[in-house]
Amino acid sequence: MLKKMFFLLSLLFTQILLLPTITEAAQGAARRPRSSFIDILLQPKYITMLIIGFVVLFLLRTKKMKSNIKIPLLLLSTFLFGLAGNISMKPFSYFAMHPSPICAATKPLLFGFRIAFIVMLFVIFLLTLIGPKLFCGWVCPVGAIQELIAMLSDKLKIKRIKINFTFSNTIRTGILILFIFISATSILHITYGGKIVPKSLYDYLNTFHGLEFEIQKTFIDNIIHYFPFILTVILAFKFYRPFCYLVCPVGLYTHWLEQISLFKVSLKKSSCNDCQICVEKSPCPTVSDILKDSTLRPDCFSCYVCIESCPKDAFEIRTKKTISSK
Repeated sequence: MLKKMFFLLSLLFTQILLLPTITEAAQGAARRPRSSFIDILLQPKYITMLIIGFVVLFLLRTKKMKSNIKIPLLLLSTFLFGLAGNISMKPFSYFAMHPSPICAATKPLLFGFRIAFIVMLFVIFLLTLIGPKLFCGWVCPVGAIQELIAMLSDKLKIKRIKINFTFSNTIRTGILILFIFISATSILHITYGGKIVPKSLYDYLNTFHGLEFEIQKTFIDNIIHYFPFILTVILAFKFYRPFCYLVCPVGLYTHWLEQISLFKVSLKKSSCNDCQICVEKSPCPTVSDILKDSTLRPDCFSCYVCIESCPKDAFEIRTKKTISSK
């Protein structure tokens, strides 16, 4: 089984690296012109994101998402969308995370809905509407790194602190509101071409910048560039996905979208004996709300821990409503 899964992951990685050649050939052979949206959507980066998302959904649905598969998938997303962009040679350069999800989620307010922003948001929202945070949980490199650290933290037996979701969501929402206010009033700004241009508050909080290995002009610029990433890595050993829950605007948007996603983590109520093992083992604050059949529940990153830890096999990912009597 392990050899088979390793072979499948190796095959997936090989196909992903061949995507740039395949995509370029397909675009060159096309007889009719495509819109800019389609051209960008067909870039290897976005096609790969969708492939990984659907592969993950299949593994979650069939309950084949074991740690020996989960770790390589998270490492793959970390490399492709977080590190590969630093390699100038093809095909790696095709996977550079530009625009980053945070830029796509916030900079339309400053610069308008450019096609690149729209495509990134389309992929994020599509994967979220199909499954429980498939993008944030499995494709996003910052999310993947935090998930890997959470797994390492468990191995090291570091006791994590669960942040109250009402508190974390209030902080995350407050930052977004503050960003909108600062952008509208141009309190943070730069002067470009003799004009005052608003500067995003998230430029000082963007963990994605830490995955771009660039030496900045000044010491302060280097701190601003790398500090959010370093802080996220440190905090992730003690708190589950601190950047996702406390800062990320994409996490906030997808929190609302996942409430109507096609597939969700669901509970077979007749199989549950309320032992609370799932609540204890799961790193997120979501499981207790799933057990209570809450209409609005905290972010679920489809980490699979509740499904794997349940001794009664009461959880599954399906399209039916959160709690079933079957």
